[in-house]
Amino acid sequence: MNKLFKWIILLAIWNSILFFNKSLGISVILFMLPFIIFIIYVLKSNEKIINKNGLLLIIPILMLSVSYCIYNQTFFKILNSILIPFLTMLMFIMCIRPTNKFKTILQNIFGILIKPFSYINRVMNIIFELLSKKLTISSTSKKVIKSILILIPFLIIILLLLTSADMIFESMISKIINIKYIMKLLTFKNFKKLSYRIIIILIFFLYLSVVLNYILFTYPKEKSKEKELKVKNDNLTIKVILTAFNVVYIIFDFIQIKSLLFHSVSSNINYAEYARQGFLQLMIISIINIVLILISKKFEENDSTKNKYIKSMSLLMVLLTFIIIISSFFRMNLYESEFGYTFLRLLVYVILFTETLLLIPTIIYIIKKNFNITKSYFIIVIVIYTFINFVNIDEIIAVRNINRYNVKNDIDIEYLENGRADNIPILIKLYNKVEDKEIKEKLYNYLKGVDLDINGFQEFNISKLIAKQKIKKLK
Repeated sequence: MNKLFKWIILLAIWNSILFFNKSLGISVILFMLPFIIFIIYVLKSNEKIINKNGLLLIIPILMLSVSYCIYNQTFFKILNSILIPFLTMLMFIMCIRPTNKFKTILQNIFGILIKPFSYINRVMNIIFELLSKKLTISSTSKKVIKSILILIPFLIIILLLLTSADMIFESMISKIINIKYIMKLLTFKNFKKLSYRIIIILIFFLYLSVVLNYILFTYPKEKSKEKELKVKNDNLTIKVILTAFNVVYIIFDFIQIKSLLFHSVSSNINYAEYARQGFLQLMIISIINIVLILISKKFEENDSTKNKYIKSMSLLMVLLTFIIIISSFFRMNLYESEFGYTFLRLLVYVILFTETLLLIPTIIYIIKKNFNITKSYFIIVIVIYTFINFVNIDEIIAVRNINRYNVKNDIDIEYLENGRADNIPILIKLYNKVEDKEIKEKLYNYLKGVDLDINGFQEFNISKLIAKQKIKKLK
């Protein structure tokens, strides 16, 4: 552990250089690459990797990290800032203690996130022991230095917060510290930034140190697998629920096929408005159905002949759910062609496509007794999500809205003015071709006013760079 501290402090400083007061860009991959290499080295050196398949999670982690410097999609940037740390923690767990149980995975993640805090004192003692070997000082001096080092960051935080909150207190502190130079430093913004940066470095260093200390020396060994006793459930209830749901879905799907697939809608109903109603609700229902099918599996008995009815009803529900998903797809398509294309509407397609793929392992799970459905679901979701991060959604939306404008002569420019760089080349093409003066003026004002600044190498983004160069040529 002692040898790791210097690498951890270097990572902490690198983290501060890349992320402090900067927007996310190429900085994400520049940090995650050495961080992942460091983690793998630590785990391998201490023979903690018992499942090499867990290392496969490095692929989506690094791909999602790279996406920050390619596209400028805010939604994925926010979501990835949560998903990348989650996948990193999951990689830890799947390498050290592999499990297929979702509940156990969450418990392990929570354990690695929270439990290390109880070992802060141990890590601090190791650090001070290392320092004491380098510095020949008395035990009393060691205690004083330790106390001061712990006190300083907290004292700085408190003073900064209090002086920011109250002008009188700030004035009083300025009077107490009467050396002009120090007074200037206390009121100077750069000093505050430096203080925050130091605090962030210390927090990162300390947290990563205690996490590694916990994993390498304290993380509990895997418990011996206990035989799971299958509780005998009354499966009559699930049979009734599956049957009743399927009857309702058969009637509903018949209406969907008749109205949407064969365009058989009453003359007094607007077709686009009809399509507008319910695609979100149907998407939620399809998710509920998948959950219900998974639950029904728990009610199967050891005698396979007694499970035929539940299996057949579950398979029927999969088929009916597929028709509901197709219906949702048709509704969204009709709605978009009438009212235009947006990011959220396009995202619905991705979710529907994902649900359709999830039905495949669901069918296998119904038929096959010991099929690992959690792993299958996870792989499908991660692969699709990682792939969609490398699709220029804003460009697709812009192209489809422009094509719609060419057909219907109707476009909502506000849908395209999202403040991001990904669709700028398409908007410039529209500006050069469009003849409508009002639309041309709106586009010009937007393109000239959009903020595409890149402050430092940390924020480097290919999409912003291309957009900025194209806007400069705009006349």
